[in-house]
Parts: sequence; structure tokens; C-alpha cells
Amino acid sequence: MLAELGVLAALEKHGARLKRLDGRLHGGKRKVLDVRYDALGPDAHGLAVHRAALFDQLLNTAHADGATLEYGKEGSGVETSGNGAAIQFGGKDRSPTFDLIVDALGVRSPLVKRVNSHLPFGALWANAPFPAGHGFDESVLSQRYRSADVSSGVMPIGSIDEGGERLAAFFWTLRADAYPAWRDAPLDHWKAEVLALWPEAATVLAHFTSHDQFVFAQYAHHTAKFPVEGRVVHIGDAWHAASPQLGQGANMALLDALALANALNETDDIDAALSAFVKARRGHVRLYQTISWLFTPVYQSNLKVIPALRDVFAQPLSVTWPMPKLLASIVAGTLGSR
Repeated sequence: MLAELGVLAALEKHGARLKRLDGRLHGGKRKVLDVRYDALGPDAHGLAVHRAALFDQLLNTAHADGATLEYGKEGSGVETSGNGAAIQFGGKDRSPTFDLIVDALGVRSPLVKRVNSHLPFGALWANAPFPAGHGFDESVLSQRYRSADVSSGVMPIGSIDEGGERLAAFFWTLRADAYPAWRDAPLDHWKAEVLALWPEAATVLAHFTSHDQFVFAQYAHHTAKFPVEGRVVHIGDAWHAASPQLGQGANMALLDALALANALNETDDIDAALSAFVKARRGHVRLYQTISWLFTPVYQSNLKVIPALRDVFAQPLSVTWPMPKLLASIVAGTLGSR
């Protein structure tokens, strides 16, 4: 997708080439996750990028292709009219009628009817300078676990601007109902808890001096029943949101966009194109939604038996044929793709 848009070369300069995922229990000696991209081929790798860098490159491409962008309005619904649809902005204000509306508003899209699909757990996220030379490798996503209710990670994400400071994304698993108490407690109390799990993270933690440096993301798992509703098509998390255990949110959204673009390029019949889009993506979406649903209690839950089994069997299984290639395919997003 990025290559077809002409932004891959720029993002490779911004991003970090990931070779593997390394997950260990507290203390760091016992490995429970070992995923290597080179199981898919000698040149296979993940590309970890800052979301701002990805956004900027896609935005620049849209401008270059002549897209007209309007800001400062919040969509609240859709009004259908014949073979078109308009976006409602609240009150009587609405957009012109378009042939097609692409809903890429994410998990909280007001254009999708859904029940509350939020999961009990989420995570604190923040960026910090990458701790080069302090036991971290810019080609490795490192994680630490304690059972399934406590986990942390340091992921290299490259730079926002070419040649800029190299950054890492830091996360800490937290139940949503525990977030207010975390905000009220002194930050040093939480830092002590992190260091008890992962002493090597001290260099990263030193960058954080305020609760306001963190964003709390509560995860959700849902799949919209109808990805296409008339002349509205839902893509990305608006169609299929999941917990981030597989790290596929941006990947799946980009694959949706590519499949939709390809379908629209094949025919002038929009309804036929939308049908082809759903056919191309539905199986892959179902597969990854199922895998994500199965993995969530293993890494984000209050369960004890399942994570205990994970700690015993995950690592030896991950290096036993055919698991290395299968796991690499899952985290690359290629499993079940065509």
C-alpha cells in the first residue's frame, strides 16, 4: 500500500526496521514471546513509524493528488438520497451529496451503530527518546509481562521528521477503572511499580515527569455488522476494532483502503465496487478479529491459568516448526491474505 502511494521510501527513512518481537517475564531472563520476521524471508521486516510521520506522508500525498480537505466540522450521522449520501454535522448543517462516503473515523465513529464494545483493559501510552545504548535494540520490540494483568513495552518508532530525534513508544497495561486512581497517585509510585517489573526501563521512565505526558487508550473489540450501508463504507477501526495484541490496526486500515481503491478503479459501478471490496476483505478481517479475540485474555485479563500456561509453553512452541513462520505471518498481517 505504501509503495503504491509512493510514500514507502520516505517512511523507511523515518521509521525503524523491526527484526523481531521479544517478550519476557519480569526479571527479563525467561522468554515467552519470540517472533522473528526473517522467518518469512531474509529481507522481511516490520516498519515501526510514528503515527504523525505516517499521517503527514499520507496527507501530503492527498494534497498532491488534488484532494480538497475541509476542517472544523464534526460528523454526527449520514443522510441518504437516491444513489448518494451526505454527512450530517448536527442541526440542519450537512455536506453536499456525494456518490460515496468513506467512514474512517475509527472505533468511536458516530456513523456506526454498535453496543458498548470496550474491553476492561487499556494502556497508558507515551513517547520518549529511544534509549540507545541502555540495553535496547532499535530493531526489537521489547515487552515484559507479569501474568496477564501487567505488561509493558518499548517499541522503536523512528522519528517524526527526517533526521530528527529517534523515539520510542512506551506502554503500560492498565484497567480502565484503575485510570482515575493512577491519575490521582504520585507518578513516582507508579514508576516504582514499573521498575519492579522492568529495571532496564529506568532510562525511558526518566523522561516522564507528569501524568499529562500519557494518553490512556481503552481498547475495544467489535466488528460492524454491515461494512457497507448504502453509499457509506466503513474501513479500519470503524469496521473492525480489536485489542492491539497483534499490532495490526494501521495495517488493516491501509489494506482496507487499498482494497477499496482497487475495487473502485475496476468499475464505474459503485455498488459493484463496494461488493467487490467486501468480498476481498471480509475473510481476512474475520480471521484477524478471531485471532485477536483469542489472544486478548492471554495478554490482557485477570485470568491466572491461561497466562501460566503461556509462560510455560509459548516460547518452546514459538521455535518449533511450523510456528516461527506462522507467528511471523500473523504479526506481518499476511496470514490469510491474497
